[in-house]
Amino acid sequence: MARRKHSQKRRGHPIASVLLALVALLAMMGCTARFLSSCSSPEPLVWEGSSTSTNSYYTGTFTQSDGRATYTGDGITCTKTGIDVSEHQGSIDWPAVAADGISFAMVRVGYRGNTEGYLHKDELFEENLAAAQAAGLEYGVYFYSQALTEDEAREEAAFVLDALDGRELSYPVAFDFELSDGHRIGGLDSATATACARVFCEAIREGGYRPMLYGNTYDLQRMDLTALGECPIWYAEYGAAPSRGDAFSIWQYSCTAHVSGVDGACDLNLDLTATPR
Repeated sequence: MARRKHSQKRRGHPIASVLLALVALLAMMGCTARFLSSCSSPEPLVWEGSSTSTNSYYTGTFTQSDGRATYTGDGITCTKTGIDVSEHQGSIDWPAVAADGISFAMVRVGYRGNTEGYLHKDELFEENLAAAQAAGLEYGVYFYSQALTEDEAREEAAFVLDALDGRELSYPVAFDFELSDGHRIGGLDSATATACARVFCEAIREGGYRPMLYGNTYDLQRMDLTALGECPIWYAEYGAAPSRGDAFSIWQYSCTAHVSGVDGACDLNLDLTATPR
């Protein structure tokens, strides 16, 4: 996946900041209770409102040690770490990955070319999925989309379902729609982008799988998320803690991690939902 943008916040007047912080603290107490309840239940977090600058979680409870993120609150700790991979990582030693504390993997099933627009299956999809399973990891898949129309998004979903061929997944099928990439879909308007995401997710759900939407702040703000129904979010933002105000299920927090069994840097993700699934 490409590098993601990060949210930036402006500094205000000190007194106003203190008052706003007190108001936000009271609001966050309720939001955090909702988050922790989701973390301790078998249901994934889902998006439940419009984007705001107020963080729904106590950022102080997100910690990182030796490059691995943890969320802790009210006696509940979320530490389930995963990686997302494609053919770009080359051949992976999955037993070594599992031994390095990685619990799940999101494997790229394919992509649409960002210039010519053809569909391609990831060259290592079958190998990665089978080897991750054999190593005892839970797994889901993602598809890198460059759909310009609903028909293309529907075509991509059909491509994914055909590649999966009915096999069971423990994690969702993610729609990786990076509007910030600036390639084929860089100038896509919000209504069309929303429609493409909705069509893909509906087709995946009808195919018997759980859909998920991947993106950073810019990508997600370009779409009307309320039109997607209860579609969990895989949120990309690199740093000590996420700044997004709405709930999300997986936080991708690094693209420069080093994991045993993987040559070079890779992405790290924190699962903020309950286990077992």
